[in-house]
Amino acid sequence: MKNFELNFKLCALILIAILLQGCFGYQFNLNTPNNIKTIAVSPILNKTDEPTVENHVMRAIQSFIQFDGRLKLVGINEADAIIAITLDKYNNNPISYRDDRRVAPHFYRQSIHATANLIDSSTGLIIGKTTNTGESVFEFESDLSSSKRNTQAVAADELARLIFNDLIEIW
Repeated sequence: MKNFELNFKLCALILIAILLQGCFGYQFNLNTPNNIKTIAVSPILNKTDEPTVENHVMRAIQSFIQFDGRLKLVGINEADAIIAITLDKYNNNPISYRDDRRVAPHFYRQSIHATANLIDSSTGLIIGKTTNTGESVFEFESDLSSSKRNTQAVAADELARLIFNDLIEIW
């Protein structure tokens, strides 16, 4: 009986050692470029003709940063790095018509094009740069302005996700 207990304990010890061996030396990579721990998003420069579209992009990019959790979102004066976004183009292009081209288009593709820079706030140097386009499709309802406003958040969300992936997620 003592031999059985000794063999069982020895097998258990060997099994535990084998299982833990894969965990030794593993560590979470908490280092970021230039030891960035805090980040801010500067006011978005809107060079398009579409008013307030930058508000949707700002909410979306801040949401992605907070959800990720690796960087603390702070004000510009306290940040280690700053994301500067410029909205360059905003388009609503018809992609589908109801019966013929004599009537209003049925579906539109909305696109928001932007360039973004990740800037080290201590040196002013650009750490990363990206150019992206967020898109969404919407159905023409009663009028174009209300139809496109209802989907701006979707295009802004895709744009913010792409910017986030290119500037921060790659770490």
